[in-house]
Amino acid sequence: MNTSLRTPHFLPLVLALFSGTLSGWAQPVLNASDLPQGGEIYLRTNATPPLFSDDLETGGADLTWDYSDLIPTNDQETEYFQMGEASFTTQLVFSSADHFTAFELPDLGLENPLPFSGATTYLEFGNGAYKVVGLGITTDFVDLPVIYEDEEELLPLPLEYGATLSSTSAFNVDLPDLLFYSTTQTAEIEVDAWGTLNLPGGSYECLRVKRTYVAEDSVSIAGGVGFGIPREGTTYEWYASGEGMPVLSVQSVAGIPGIWTYKPAESTNAVGPVSADIRLGVAPNPAPMGGTVTLQYDVPVSLELTVVDAMGRVMHEGQLNAGQGQTQLPSAEWPAGTYVAQVSGTKPLSFILR
Repeated sequence: MNTSLRTPHFLPLVLALFSGTLSGWAQPVLNASDLPQGGEIYLRTNATPPLFSDDLETGGADLTWDYSDLIPTNDQETEYFQMGEASFTTQLVFSSADHFTAFELPDLGLENPLPFSGATTYLEFGNGAYKVVGLGITTDFVDLPVIYEDEEELLPLPLEYGATLSSTSAFNVDLPDLLFYSTTQTAEIEVDAWGTLNLPGGSYECLRVKRTYVAEDSVSIAGGVGFGIPREGTTYEWYASGEGMPVLSVQSVAGIPGIWTYKPAESTNAVGPVSADIRLGVAPNPAPMGGTVTLQYDVPVSLELTVVDAMGRVMHEGQLNAGQGQTQLPSAEWPAGTYVAQVSGTKPLSFILR
């Protein structure tokens, strides 16, 4: 009788092979149904950047990321709308889109604000990728669909460990006698890791997506004023089965991971809802190192202000007084990097010194 299976030398090999098979089974594979869906609202929390995050650059299989001690600042909701809720014009123009969501237009630091009252992004699952097919800009005069000359691919589909995607995108907004705005971007996208992610609200089996981008925004204002805004950075996003938006996202600019957003426990409400009566802005952004950054606001009551750097260190504390309108931050002596202005009851404002 062959007794080799009973020998002590064979058992470790069997266990090793079995263990490797189990590990392989644990790798998540996500599809369109695991990404944002029309008709859903996703709750996420902004967090103070942790002191140590060197492991962000580490990719690989079967990793464990422990960010269970993230300190929340405030909650925010992102709603994805079904295409039936879009205007008739945009439904015709973006007939292939699966859903859309609203977003805030970038602050260009202009003294006279342009007549924009809203903006939306139209997204599609198709051709092996989740992508942006166009924008909708609402002005005081017209709803303007903006078709991408080169659609922006966000994620490869299916989403699985090792998948890669090279993405280019371009679009322009032309409002005669008001504004010409264009963006070109290239991005390298890789599902570079999978494993267990520990957050304050729970643990998730995740795929991690690393996106490195380089972009150029060109702006020309009526009257001949024009300028370019180069952008580059890296984002890290952790996706889990059925969670829609990333359960954790980190935006890194100039090598500094300064903006952290994660899925909280369902009952979390860090500082309460954002009041519709509160308006905040920061200009210029980006700002030259050694220059002055001005916080602009319209608040009904006096509110506490804290500014932290990308490492979570407090750079300034003060108060926004109702009716004052603006305050200059003591930024002239601050080093280059990403900063976050936190005002109680509002979304954090990020700005860059360079």
